[in-house]
Amino acid sequence: MPDRYDPAVIEPKWRERWLADRLYHAPDDDPRPKWYALTMFPYPSGDLHTGHWYAMAPSDAAARYRRMQGYNVLFPMGFDAFGLPAENAAIKRGIDPKAWTYANIDRMRGQLRMMGASFDWDREIITSDPEYYKWTQWWFLKFYEKGLAYRAEAAANWCPGCQTVLANEQVIDGRCERSDDIVERRRAAQVRRHRLARAHQGHADELDRAVGRRNAPLPGRCGGHR
Repeated sequence: MPDRYDPAVIEPKWRERWLADRLYHAPDDDPRPKWYALTMFPYPSGDLHTGHWYAMAPSDAAARYRRMQGYNVLFPMGFDAFGLPAENAAIKRGIDPKAWTYANIDRMRGQLRMMGASFDWDREIITSDPEYYKWTQWWFLKFYEKGLAYRAEAAANWCPGCQTVLANEQVIDGRCERSDDIVERRRAAQVRRHRLARAHQGHADELDRAVGRRNAPLPGRCGGHR
């Protein structure tokens, strides 16, 4: 037995064993009760950092705990790959945004696998894949058809350097957290949606029927945190 733990020697062997045994795969026809575990999908900026694992380690522990309780746990991983930051980074480097994004995904996928987390990689999602976003577009059209989505002007934070709007959390002391440009307040046309809690329950019922999954109802009224 070695005198010290050497992850570079020991861990690759077991990662390959887990992959070959499909240890973390969640079959649809498994008779065990189902449990869906979801953690955040990282933005493919090029490298993972401690903050990613800080968020994912508790989710991984929870997924493992449910497996130990006898559940068929679906614990997917994916990449939240849409956004102007990817385009701006690609422009800055003079390369195609798709090439930049998918190269980063390949790198981060390898880093995530090295962590040894219990993700079901057969369920990987990349939000910039047409096979994925066609469904988000489908959802939007259903909201629009039922009057739950509309277009309106509203005040927004505008970064002249990134040429995009920013969330309040991305504005630090009046400047963009990415480019350090001074942020402007502008009115901009935005697509917005009504809260389902304010919509007629019939709309939610119709959307539920459109999806065809009565056992997975849409979010409805919530009393909020107390």
